[in-house]
Amino acid sequence: MNFPDIFYLNNGQWDWAAISTISNSFLVFILVIVTLWYARQVKKQTGFMKKDRLDKEIDKLVKKLHSKTEYDNIFRKENPYDGIGDPDKKHRYEIDIKERYRFWDEIKQNKYLGPDYLRSAIDNYIKKSQYGGGRDGDKAHKAAKTELLEATKKRYLELQVELEGKTWIIKKCSELKTKLSSFREKS
Repeated sequence: MNFPDIFYLNNGQWDWAAISTISNSFLVFILVIVTLWYARQVKKQTGFMKKDRLDKEIDKLVKKLHSKTEYDNIFRKENPYDGIGDPDKKHRYEIDIKERYRFWDEIKQNKYLGPDYLRSAIDNYIKKSQYGGGRDGDKAHKAAKTELLEATKKRYLELQVELEGKTWIIKKCSELKTKLSSFREKS
């Protein structure tokens, strides 16, 4: 029996059942190939979107916070009496406060790019940096600043590792931290 003979019945007419089975099999094979190609393209696009989001987070939030860690004007506690007195001092105060407000407005707008712990550290710092609270307020402000700087540094390192594609390092580090903390609790 030759290959073309499967398309014909015994009386010489076309066997439509055989033709439809073979054509359906061929079309299913083509559909599987197209679906696999499409899934691969979607995976690539998802990777690009994730990388773009991480780039946006690092540029608009984490890098700004990380670069200003030593800049006292940005992390100063509010004090409305700073602008009183000498006109030069008042002018410097107005420039500083504009810069500070602009910086923190951008941080507030972009804080949702970061993870929960960074958002809560930002919110806590902004709340503690308001005027008032006396000496306890100063201690709370310093503690909130330290918490924010630590959260920023942690996220900065996470993003560096993630953008380099070495996410397994973070998982191993977190596993080691939990083992270390459980070891400390036992002893």
